[in-house]
Amino acid sequence: MSNKSEDRFSSVLKLTEFDYIVPSQICIKPVETPEKSNDNGNSKIEIESNGRYVEISEDGTKKQLEKATITLNDCLACSGCITSAESVLITAQSIQEFLSNINSNTTDSDKKTIVVTLSPQSRASLAAYYKISTLQVIKKLKTFFKSLNIDYLFDSSFSRDFSLLESAAEFVARYKKQLGEDQPLPMLSSACPGWICYAEKTHGDYILPYISTTKSPQQIMGTLVKYYFSKKINIEPSNIYHVTIMPCYDKKLEASRNDFYNDIFKTKDVDCVLSTSEILDLFKEKNTDFIQLEESTEAITSEYFNINQEQQEFYGVKGSSGGYLEFVFRYAAKELFNVDVNEIEYKVGRNQDFKEVSLEVNGEKVLNFALAYGFRNIQNIVRKIKTNTTIKKESALPYHFVEIMACPSGCINGGGQIKQEGIKENKAFLLETEENYNQQIIRNPQDNPQVQEIYKNWLNGCFSHDAITKLHTQYHRIEKTTNALNIKW
Repeated sequence: MSNKSEDRFSSVLKLTEFDYIVPSQICIKPVETPEKSNDNGNSKIEIESNGRYVEISEDGTKKQLEKATITLNDCLACSGCITSAESVLITAQSIQEFLSNINSNTTDSDKKTIVVTLSPQSRASLAAYYKISTLQVIKKLKTFFKSLNIDYLFDSSFSRDFSLLESAAEFVARYKKQLGEDQPLPMLSSACPGWICYAEKTHGDYILPYISTTKSPQQIMGTLVKYYFSKKINIEPSNIYHVTIMPCYDKKLEASRNDFYNDIFKTKDVDCVLSTSEILDLFKEKNTDFIQLEESTEAITSEYFNINQEQQEFYGVKGSSGGYLEFVFRYAAKELFNVDVNEIEYKVGRNQDFKEVSLEVNGEKVLNFALAYGFRNIQNIVRKIKTNTTIKKESALPYHFVEIMACPSGCINGGGQIKQEGIKENKAFLLETEENYNQQIIRNPQDNPQVQEIYKNWLNGCFSHDAITKLHTQYHRIEKTTNALNIKW
């Protein structure tokens, strides 16, 4: 299957060759065929000249068959495509659907407020591609989206502050065994949807209790936009169309989860996810020369955007996948042992995508964290946990916390990011993207005044009952079927 950008959005299924694992034929739920009382099993199916599929019964009667479709909800996330930074491209997660919603949003009575949330990894990739600063990317995007009648542009690094704070508080509670035996250590990060799919559908028996319940930055922003911001602008959550721009195709899967659908308001927290590379196709679709766009003169406010208004520089955290290990490590060291950690010294494992860091107090190792990117490293972590869980030796579990990401090099190298032809060229482009990402003012999430205001006025504090209800989720063991369609690759 081709990976060229011009045919990236075929109507079927797409794989990107990141950290490839042999795909399984049992990759989607089986087609459900209703029973027929008058069917003796002798009917046959033919393809007519116009491409239609028809069923011909014994007496020659023809019946046109519905076209079979695969949606994200049919995916079983076997150890093949879903865990290899693939994308299953469906109608509700495409440029065409995005533009359809934008173009039809003209009737005053049914008009929706359109919100776009941009990830920091995506803005860094666009900056590297166009050879401009990330601030210029934002200003040009504001001009572009304004031309499409989009109302608001937000930044998912804002919601990432919530995700980091909730993850850190959850870890401390687990470490103190305040959450009971059903949420043990090591706590495994939960921001990567490819990893979550893999865990739910491959290792549900024993891995799910270890995964942090904290939502990803994308889904926390979905909660903020639909249920906090909507109140501020006095509209119903269902009257907001929320689009995110992400470095990862699996974010489409994440947004489609039933857990992130509100039955009361009949709306998803995130309505549509576009990858970074799809934004290039969007520019092409709208005949837009992005580099020639004027930079918006509107001020980029700090509300829902982590930016220093005076210096016009972005706030952020260390770590191109969200900085979960570093922030949770520092937070736990201070909270549990009153130790201020200034510099973190990593011990590199068998490859650059596996690193460890530990804290010793009075000669005793009290914290042992790891970073595991890519499925080869993930499988090693899973194997260790499985072994220790099976023999019931919890004290032998090697780590207290593991930051897990499906893509080698993490989110900055996500499957949905812009790529260059050639290994050397793509490696250089990745380094440039990472440099753009790191051009930010380092700030602790707890120092974000807007975050603290929302905690105070809406959530009643970090890791409170309200915060757990709104900013946390749950995972589900999903059984594989043994009689699925056989897919030939």
